[in-house]
Amino acid sequence: MKRRDHGEKAVRLRRSLEKLDAKVDYEMVIETCFAAAVQRLACITETRRQIHRDSHKGLAQFLEEADLADLAVLFRELDSLRTSRFYGGQKDGGAPRRALEVLDEIETHLH
Repeated sequence: MKRRDHGEKAVRLRRSLEKLDAKVDYEMVIETCFAAAVQRLACITETRRQIHRDSHKGLAQFLEEADLADLAVLFRELDSLRTSRFYGGQKDGGAPRRALEVLDEIETHLH
């Protein structure tokens, strides 16, 4: 995918987030934040390093190798929220809120 396509997908995912109720749909909020973050990180790394990853696998390591350790930390936090809440079934009302905050923080790096 090209940078523009990643950006457009991130916008669509953000719109989908607005339709969800974080208390009821917490798994989908977290999962959608994760998916949107992957798209935004592709935009950021393409702009800053002229290369990106289309997959979440190995993305944190890729970010570190691209000298973007701060983004790797944020991505790992989202991945942890995703793993423990989505797959682990831990219901925590703060998790979807934190996932949204992390996505917001990643998006501040777009400019």
